[in-house]
Amino acid sequence: MKKKVAVIVGVLLLAVALFLVLKPSSFEKKADKTMQKLTSYKLEGNMEISSGEEFKNYAITSSWMKEGEDEYFKVSMIDKSLNQEQIILKNKEGVFVVTPSLNQVFKFQGEWPMNSPKPYLLQTMMDVLKNDHQTKKEKDGILISADAKYPSAAQLVRQEIKFNKDTKPLYLIAYDANNAPALTMEFTAVSYNEGFEAGYFDTPKSSIETPTSSYTGLIELPLYPMTVFDSKLVASTVSSVNGQPQHILEFSGERDFTVVQTERAPSQELTVTEVSGDLVEGLGLVGYYDGNRLTITNSQVEYSVYSNDLTPQEMMQVVESMQVSVMK
Repeated sequence: MKKKVAVIVGVLLLAVALFLVLKPSSFEKKADKTMQKLTSYKLEGNMEISSGEEFKNYAITSSWMKEGEDEYFKVSMIDKSLNQEQIILKNKEGVFVVTPSLNQVFKFQGEWPMNSPKPYLLQTMMDVLKNDHQTKKEKDGILISADAKYPSAAQLVRQEIKFNKDTKPLYLIAYDANNAPALTMEFTAVSYNEGFEAGYFDTPKSSIETPTSSYTGLIELPLYPMTVFDSKLVASTVSSVNGQPQHILEFSGERDFTVVQTERAPSQELTVTEVSGDLVEGLGLVGYYDGNRLTITNSQVEYSVYSNDLTPQEMMQVVESMQVSVMK
């Protein structure tokens, strides 16, 4: 009899322990209620991306609003070293990438930004709580640890997200396979349900006013990528299209690809171009992919990577590696 009672007690204790382990924490419940009641948010902060000894710093502002069934997004990324901005918008008209320094707008159709996680979006951080993760209570908030799953940055394998007790994010740090911080997103201002002024999510209709850029001259081209997927540079040529030099780098190996680099000057009038391809995001870069070509404009240089062997994200890695090194 005593043995049977002991077994029953043991089973009950195990059931209670499993319940305590598997039930959502009070913070997770609070975060879920926050998202259910949310009609808008604005996150401001600084994102640092490290690649070896190279660092890129961006000022980030992420905004979201919901009206009925419609959702609006606006993400501003300012490269601090150049004081140049790129804006990604989603509104009723579609998805737009705005480059103020070139007075240029590209229009897309697609599911951005919910087609993949973004470290600067609240939805991405809250979704981590729905999957496997560890929660640690600290004096000033809650620390969440989980696997990192960013298709645009496969090198990120683990992440930590710190929230304050009001479910507002404080920072996100993503680590590479060597447990080194490769991306840090620190939030300096967070507001919930404060709304936005009329026209905040509108697409620009006229020339865009831009902050004064510290960019004083075009980069000496060509730049040479560090990420080449074991291919070798077999040709470097310069051609001219409408009097504009194009620098062409051809790489050959197990995976062949070609990189074309062209200087782009700002337009006097706002230009809006509708793009049939898919919007592709990297770490601080935005481009579009249409079949076998990825095109990105950064620092007044247009990069086009052509390949039947590389994926869009691998093409993005090629361009990203040009931002940190010039090899000749």
